[in-house]
Order: sequence, then C-alpha cells, then structure tokens
Amino acid sequence: MFNRDSGPHPKSAMQAVRFSLLIVAVAIGCKTKRGEPVPNEAPSELPLRVLVVDDEPLADAVELAWDSRVGGSAKFTTITATELLVGEGKRLNADVILYPSYLLGELAERDLIEPLAAEDAADPIFDRQGLFELIGLREITWGSKVHAVPLGSPQFTLLYRKDIFDKLQLTPPTTWDEYQILAKQLSDRTVVGDLSPPNDATWFGAVEPLAPAWAGPMLLARAAAYARHRNQYSTLFDFNSMEPLIASPPFERALEELAVIAADHPDARHTPGAARRMFLAGNCAMAITWPSRAGDASPELPSDRDDWIGVAELPGAPTVYNFRTTTWEQRTSDESSRIPLIAIDGRLGSVTKDCRRKKQALGMLFMISGDELGTTIGSSSSHTTLFREHQVGQEGAWVDRELEGAPARQYGEVVQAGQNRAAWLDAIRIPGRDEYIAALERAIDSVVAGKATSRDALKEASATWNDITDSIGRESQQRAYMRSLGLDP
Repeated sequence: MFNRDSGPHPKSAMQAVRFSLLIVAVAIGCKTKRGEPVPNEAPSELPLRVLVVDDEPLADAVELAWDSRVGGSAKFTTITATELLVGEGKRLNADVILYPSYLLGELAERDLIEPLAAEDAADPIFDRQGLFELIGLREITWGSKVHAVPLGSPQFTLLYRKDIFDKLQLTPPTTWDEYQILAKQLSDRTVVGDLSPPNDATWFGAVEPLAPAWAGPMLLARAAAYARHRNQYSTLFDFNSMEPLIASPPFERALEELAVIAADHPDARHTPGAARRMFLAGNCAMAITWPSRAGDASPELPSDRDDWIGVAELPGAPTVYNFRTTTWEQRTSDESSRIPLIAIDGRLGSVTKDCRRKKQALGMLFMISGDELGTTIGSSSSHTTLFREHQVGQEGAWVDRELEGAPARQYGEVVQAGQNRAAWLDAIRIPGRDEYIAALERAIDSVVAGKATSRDALKEASATWNDITDSIGRESQQRAYMRSLGLDP
C-alpha cells in the first residue's frame, strides 16, 4: 500500500475557518461575487459529475475523500485520453474533469473548460502562492489565465548509485557532456567492480525512458538546455509562423547523444516506471525517471540502505544555441544551465464549460488540491508528485520504499529546485501533441537504428510537424502555441 497522510497538514486557525466555510458553501450552494445569485445553478440534489482521464486510482481517491466529507453527491466516470480526444465534441457531460497536464491546451482550445475568475485564482483557499513557481505560473495557465488546479506534475529526475559514485570518487553530472562520459565509464563492470550485479545479470551505465510516448519527451528534456535561450520564447516553433525549430543544431546534438546511450540496449524500450525498476533492482548505475509509491510499491520494507541511492536534477549545458544568430553562446553567470521540461505527465483539474454547479465544482477542486488533502489525493496517482512548497518534507508519500529517508529528502529538494527555475520548456501542450511526439519518435528510432543521421531524421520530422500543423490549422495552432507560452495572441 502507498503511504498517505493520516491527518491534516498544520494550518492557521483562519485557514481552518475558511476551509470549513468552503465545505458549508459546497453543501448548501453559494452566491456569486457581491452576493448575487448563481445564474442557472442546478438544484442541489443533482450529483456533481466528475470525469477522470487515464487514472482510476485518482478517481477512487477523490471519490473517497468527497464521500467522506460531503456525502454521496458526485458521480465519477473514467475514460481514456484516446476516448476523450475522439471527434470534435463540444460537450463533456461533466462538471469537473481531472486529466493529464499536457491536455490542458487541447481542452482549452476546444472551449471545453472554464478559466478561473480572477477572484477565484486569488482565493487564499486555493493558495496559488504556495505552489511551485512553474506549476503556478505556467502549467495551470493558458494564455494569461488560470484554467486548472494542480494535483502534481513529475519531472524527469536522475537516480544514481551513490555507493558506486562514492567508491570511485565521482560527483553527479551537472552537464550532458559529463553524463555521457559517466554513462560510458560506468557501463564497464571492471570499473564498477563488486558493486555491479552477477555476470549473468543485465548491467548498463545509464537507462533512459525510450518507450513509445516517452522517447519524444526524453529527447525534449535533453534538448531543453541546448535550445532554451534566455532572450527567446520560441523553442519548438517560431510563434510568428509556426515553422518547427527541431531541425536545428540543439536538437540534433541532443538526438546524437541520446542515440549513444540507446545503443547500449537497442532493443529495450523502457517507460519511466520500468527504468526506475531496473535501477532499484541494481541493473544500472544511473536512470532517468522519477519515484512513485502509487501502484508500483516495492514489497520491501524501508531499509537502512538509503546510502546507496542518490537523486539529482537532470544535467544542463553551459552553452546554448541562439536561433537568431545561429551560433552557440556561453550562458551568463546569473542563469541556470538546467532547463526543466514541464507537463511530461502530471494531473490537473478544471471546471467544464457545461458545468451545472460551478461553485460546488470549484469547491471540490480546491479541496482535493489544497493544503489538507493535496498530499493524500495526489500521492494516490503514479502520475503525480509534490507540487506545493509545504509538501517538501512529505516526500515519503510519493517515493518508493527503497527511497525513504535521505533519498526522499534529496528528491524533494530536487523537485523544488527544478520547479522554481526561471526558464523552462513545454513537453508540447498544443492540439495534436501525440502526433508531434510520434513524429519525433520516428526520428529517434531511425537514428538509433543507424538508418539516418540526426540532421536528416529531424528534417523529416520537421516536415511532418508542418503537415500536422496545416491539418489542424496553422493560424489556430499559432494562437495555441502562443497561449502555451503564457502569451495572449
């Protein structure tokens, strides 16, 4: 079983009063701003309709919490993302939708979800100021408006064998160049010595998630530090024309380096969960993944072996490509060399456009993402992680048993640092995301198989991206891309 908080997080008396008032408001119905009646508010006996996308454990946790506090006044339905995206339907037949973070743009551009009113986004019960910055300022927004509440958004993290690193007097890599060298060095069993597994067991210097739907985001995570220039918003597309930027030196470099690592296990295509399990089983020195207690818990009890695991942010790069001058530049001393990739997974909650009970819907979202229940609800899903500042120190709710103790604390610090960086890269949040990712992955496969150079493969992917953009509508995609960057077209 995964670990959940058994009691509320400490809070001030005023916060407790506010929360109690919210529950009362949810139970009896609310007034809109300035005491005006809620227009078209349905009778209170109508159940709140909750649609949950690709996450039955999350649906179960929210239903349990809602029933225990408000009563059986909600109806939960689970569907897949594929079912959600089929057709061009204009209705969700739900009041609340809980969904993967990268689908926010799709839902917003289809006009299926409602942005939060300014006073709701500023509500102290929501406590937007308590969120990690990239979540509060970027991941829950579309254009300049808040469209969702967060339930946690994992980021790629580097797990490494601290015992091996200590023995060899190594430090975690801070650049991708260092990472490449270490991956090659540590793939040699003679270097690792008796800390490697038996000779009949699999052993790699590094494992990365290159399974379908994950290889594309992995490439973007590698390219982020090379491509995200401080003076340029456009990284994946030129937002003035929607011309793809992926057939360019930073992405070529990232793909070449990824292919070197993949060559060590060309037939293996791991998900983040599989990469993590390989690491915890002792089959690799480093793994790019993230911890998760939910749905993938080890049967082992917490051990005193926490000194064999280290956790670090993904590497960065001291140089960055300037698309305007088409040259590589040294980063300035005041900017981070690490650029996190956001919205690779994660879960968000929104009020739908056809919601019948908007105040109750908003009350549910504030409750399940708030100080008291955010950890309990969020940690029920394998697609989430900590997302509020006060959750640093509660990492044990999210991490595998083997990571309890020092690695868990280190993980919390890594997430906090990464989610509070000034620059970031989206893992594609505009309509057609799956198609764009699939085109990237075909390029990855061809390079790993030795059938194409990174330049040629990415040129082909870029042409496909243009076709995808045109099929959806170049002007609408341009507006969507600008909104994904926090701009209002």
